[in-house]
Amino acid sequence: MIGLGFRNCIVVEVHTDAGIVGYGETVLKRRSKTVEQNIHELGRYLLGKDPLRIEDHHEKMYRDSFWVGGPLHGSAISAVDVALWDIKGKAHNAPIYKLLGGPTRDRIPVYCHCPAGDSPPEFAANLLRCKEWGYFAAKTTLPLFYGGRAPAADEGYSGARGTISATWRETEWLPTNTFERIAEFFMAGREAVGGDFEIAVDCHGRLSPADAIQLCENLAPYKLMFIEEPTPPEDPAALREVTSRSVTRIAAGERLASIYEVRPFLEARSLALLQVDLANCGGITGGKKIAALAESHYVSLCPHNPNGPLATAAAVQLLSAIPNCFMLEMIGSPEDLELHRRMAPNALQVENGYLKLPTLPGLGVEPAAGCEKEFPYQPFEGWR
Repeated sequence: MIGLGFRNCIVVEVHTDAGIVGYGETVLKRRSKTVEQNIHELGRYLLGKDPLRIEDHHEKMYRDSFWVGGPLHGSAISAVDVALWDIKGKAHNAPIYKLLGGPTRDRIPVYCHCPAGDSPPEFAANLLRCKEWGYFAAKTTLPLFYGGRAPAADEGYSGARGTISATWRETEWLPTNTFERIAEFFMAGREAVGGDFEIAVDCHGRLSPADAIQLCENLAPYKLMFIEEPTPPEDPAALREVTSRSVTRIAAGERLASIYEVRPFLEARSLALLQVDLANCGGITGGKKIAALAESHYVSLCPHNPNGPLATAAAVQLLSAIPNCFMLEMIGSPEDLELHRRMAPNALQVENGYLKLPTLPGLGVEPAAGCEKEFPYQPFEGWR
């Protein structure tokens, strides 16, 4: 368990009798200890088995639990699955993407996080800072709901709570001018960075369909790259209602933990971008299946990934081997990238808004020995 900034990276080591060690990472911010115990239970199943039979192990870890699905189980499977792929790549002396059919691209575009701040001018300044870092795309969390001044360690993330209560429910009243006030942030941001810089917003599932439609209408003039998770994550029909009324792409899916949970959202045409997190949706094996299903619906993968260096490397391995890669999320601040380097000295580095494909065998990234002592576990609580 590695307490890396605002999250715990749960790292799995799988040892083989051939001396090969595989590594995987998962993050489930508010349930780290629960996932850790699940991983230990999966370890009992894997003991003594052939690590290269990944598809067989993936199906059995999912089905033989009896309680299939959900992020608590999916996160544990994900970390183990990535570690098995790391072993397979090292056994064949090849990066994982070469075992998945070979690369479809030579680099992966990424976007960084940008706190909204307390005011439109502050958001504009924060976006300009992202541009100075070398990015061409950034995402903020919904202004007024989130975005107040953040501690220094979280400067690249969402910021602190906004002026709207953290416990406000999507079925409660909001002042009628709320979405006009939110739009002022994006007006200022767009004026600051120009039309060639991509801006996105994450709503964290906080709005009803009716409010989400108002948000989309108010933000349409500012040409956002996407609006993420405008409605709560349980109902594809509610999200479809918003998608059908929005000229801006709707993105969602970070809380979907298997191909079976994804399927109804694709069948309902509820989203344009699918944001499953490889640290939660079954790892590389689960992500590969989900990507193929999304491709059949003309939907691109834009994975959720505010994670550590091993999870980032796993996402890059998959995205480089599929045709429907859109972009990859990263926190992306210099402070967070430095944490990645300290946890894993060969962590992938962002260059002008892109990550180059790793060339080392397997995952291509390994944690530093003893990094769990430098970054001890931290308990996290949160809000919506």
